[in-house]
Amino acid sequence: MRVLATFALALSCAVFLADYILPAGVLLPLSAACAVLAVISLLTKRKWLRGAVPALLGFSVGLGVFLVKYTVTVKPCREIDGQTLKLSAVLLDHPDIYDDYCRAFVKLTGENAPHVKAYLYDTEKALADAKPGERIVCTARVRSADMRYGKEYDRYNAGDVFLTGNISSEIIKERSGFTLAALPALVRKAVSDRIQTLYAPEFSPFLRSITLGDKSALYNLRSLYFDLSDAGLMHVAAVSGMHIAFLVGFLQFIFGNSRRGSVICIVLVWCFAVLTGSSPSAIRAAFMQSLLLLAPVVRRENDALTSLSAVLAIVLIKNPYAAANIGLQLSFGAMAGIMCFAARIFEILTAHIGKDKLKYCGWVFAAVSNSLAVMVFTLPLTVLYFGYVPVLSPLTNVLSLWAVSGSFCLTFVSVIFSFVPFIAKAAAFAVTLLVRHICAAASFVAAIPFCTVYLTDAAKVLWLAGGYVLLALFGFSKLKSGIKLLSCVVSVLLLLFSLYGITYRSYADDAGCFSVIDVGQGQSIAVISGDNTVMVDCGGGAKDKGAGEIASSYLLSRGRRKADALILTHLHSDHANGVPALLERVDVDRIFLPKNVPVDEELMKEITDTAERRGTELIFIDKDTELAFGDIRADLYAPGKAGDANERCMMCSIGVGGHDMLITADAPISAENELADSHDLSGTDLLIAGHHGSRYSNGGRLLHAADADTAIISVGFNTYGHPTDETLQRFASCGYNVLRTDLNGTVEIRIR
Repeated sequence: MRVLATFALALSCAVFLADYILPAGVLLPLSAACAVLAVISLLTKRKWLRGAVPALLGFSVGLGVFLVKYTVTVKPCREIDGQTLKLSAVLLDHPDIYDDYCRAFVKLTGENAPHVKAYLYDTEKALADAKPGERIVCTARVRSADMRYGKEYDRYNAGDVFLTGNISSEIIKERSGFTLAALPALVRKAVSDRIQTLYAPEFSPFLRSITLGDKSALYNLRSLYFDLSDAGLMHVAAVSGMHIAFLVGFLQFIFGNSRRGSVICIVLVWCFAVLTGSSPSAIRAAFMQSLLLLAPVVRRENDALTSLSAVLAIVLIKNPYAAANIGLQLSFGAMAGIMCFAARIFEILTAHIGKDKLKYCGWVFAAVSNSLAVMVFTLPLTVLYFGYVPVLSPLTNVLSLWAVSGSFCLTFVSVIFSFVPFIAKAAAFAVTLLVRHICAAASFVAAIPFCTVYLTDAAKVLWLAGGYVLLALFGFSKLKSGIKLLSCVVSVLLLLFSLYGITYRSYADDAGCFSVIDVGQGQSIAVISGDNTVMVDCGGGAKDKGAGEIASSYLLSRGRRKADALILTHLHSDHANGVPALLERVDVDRIFLPKNVPVDEELMKEITDTAERRGTELIFIDKDTELAFGDIRADLYAPGKAGDANERCMMCSIGVGGHDMLITADAPISAENELADSHDLSGTDLLIAGHHGSRYSNGGRLLHAADADTAIISVGFNTYGHPTDETLQRFASCGYNVLRTDLNGTVEIRIR
């Protein structure tokens, strides 16, 4: 069995290297070289060389599998990138409907494009009522899915999607009969609709998430979403091996541990995995649970390492690009941690507890042991991908996982027996109580200071490197097991908080810091001095995360859990759509915004409601206003009296440490000229380019009046041509040093 494990692990290692490191040009010769070495090793009489055959063959196959997928699927998709083609497709799921478009998940079937899975975007929403299994014909401009917003993007390929298309013609629908491939989507929709019917709006998004893996509505419940994230409980919202373990436990409770019960469990587990979308984490858990259930039936011992490595290889053979799937990495990392460390940690924690007492509290120690074991391999991924450390996640797991298990199982009971009112209502009542407990526990833990620690990029690397060095040192030390475990945990936490404290002090000790945060095509600016923080705007697009989440993570990683003020220049989405999310994560005392200016009513209501709930004061400005927050000075210039929102936006100047930053938002050249004529701008050191580098802003009169040294353009992928060549030439002719967030990322200017 370990020969299979060696082969599978080598294959998986090769796929990961091919996906992340190795260029396509070396895959074939390297695969051939490994195959030749395997044959030579097999023919030799040296035992240790023959032992390397499974690894060499696995590595060769892994590289070959990746190369075949690249050649057959990815390369043809890249070759038609940017072309407008007539497409035939079959819908694989119900379309996702958004405010101004809908997105359909399809399998292409025509002759003009590779037969791959794709996302089609329909701005007319003609597909809004389409059903899985329905065939459509349309014309669309296609894009290779490994590029998004002008940059390399691996999430779509990791999800087995290799093309996207923007529909540009009338859609011809050809209704077809029932297809087996459409059945999971139809059942999933029926279950989702039933959950929405049975449960209140504040509960159904969470229940749809833990039972079906559908987090689309959960993102809209920002307070709960961020509480789950900060409390380290977000893993329950994505269907994974934990949920399948819940399901198996529930099914075994009903059907028992007999052979017939095991077979029923296996069938239902795979039905659930397919129902929830066949994610890599669900497939991994279904495969391993099936082998575990089959072991007593066939009277064979299950080898966990072989099972884990084999299913990983199977997933990667099906789609080698799944190596970049975050869910896959977290799921397999979690399982590896449990296999390697959970039992030993449990032994250490319960060494001095009698068996009689363990009957009552053993589940607590099991939860803590599993949580710590899981973190060994998943924590680096969490830190690298999400930028934070959920310090109190073991506590949250102890408080909540039992309730998650109960709500998961009883939700299905309420759906299945919805035709029996008494059973459905009883189950729904119990589920509601359990979800209330989960939400309360997440809110309680999230409110504890430093339950989650956010880190800067530099601190991430230092903490991970230092943490694993400490883990190795204590692991090989001769200390007693209990002292070794405690010392290791305490040392890693001390290192974490030391780095966090050093980061906070470094910013607090500076005279000031101007930061233009990379939020894509938008604007969000932070000004820090001592213990004071002022934000200007918070909005943007063309990023995997929203502007509010990006900006709040930036502040939290610098030790800023509170902002004195948020200045909104105007209420366009690229300057303000991240405000509600920012308010949920960072305490903002006051928001300043222009008075009597055209606004996005829906966005304004969302900001107003969130501000009222979070205790943030809204102050409307209609004249020049001077503000001070510690050593930070802010001059707000009266918004214009006429014109659209851009012409009437509120420009401002922020000063700290003897340096001034001028922000003109999206003001056109005419408004810039009025500002330059009516105010002395000569002390400006830093200019934030107007309207993301538009040629209709950044006029010569303003550039000469400000006479700054540096201009920063807050810009991301866009179809407007920002920043324009004309604008860049103006800056160059006036002697400005230009920095851009799309090229330089977040720009920090620190004043020592």
